Amino acid sequence: MTKLDTLKKQTADLEAKLKQQVEEAAAKLEEMKAEIDRLENGWEMKCPFKKGDVYFTTNFGGGTLKTVWEFDSVDKHKFSQGDIFETEQAAELESKRRNLLTRFRAFRDECNGDWKADWSDYDKKWSISKDKDGLFDTWTMGINTFVTFGYFKNKKDAQRAIELFGGEIKELFVEGDANENN
Repeated sequence: MTKLDTLKKQTADLEAKLKQQVEEAAAKLEEMKAEIDRLENGWEMKCPFKKGDVYFTTNFGGGTLKTVWEFDSVDKHKFSQGDIFETEQAAELESKRRNLLTRFRAFRDECNGDWKADWSDYDKKWSISKDKDGLFDTWTMGINTFVTFGYFKNKKDAQRAIELFGGEIKELFVEGDANENN
């Protein structure tokens, strides 16, 4: 190898190393700016990912996708929308939960028709609750507890929802939370 070839190789190596260092510094600068913004403007979710970290997201077909955090606008948007997960299992659980919630809302809205919970009246509003024995229908009249699955106008519809969706609710929202914390 001639001196010229050696210098060219060393130059190319140094340029590649410099480029990598610049990219790493730019990513670190973005992280620092984001942290300054978060601290100056009040609480905001702190991102646990660094450039190059592997994460999982849901895809439009109901599955999951493994990808790499690039700290770009797509990553930031998916993170702010709650669509980035540290494990494939967490992404799969979220995908299944979203599917169940969509189907459940359609069922609830079909049962309720034009009825919407009116918190200024004292009519019963039916929802689904859980205790140590399982799921059951329950009612409230004046307290909106912001239940996950919303309210039904009629007890029979809440009971039917438990029949139709109870197994999935237990699997995805009761047991799913327990599995997530293990």
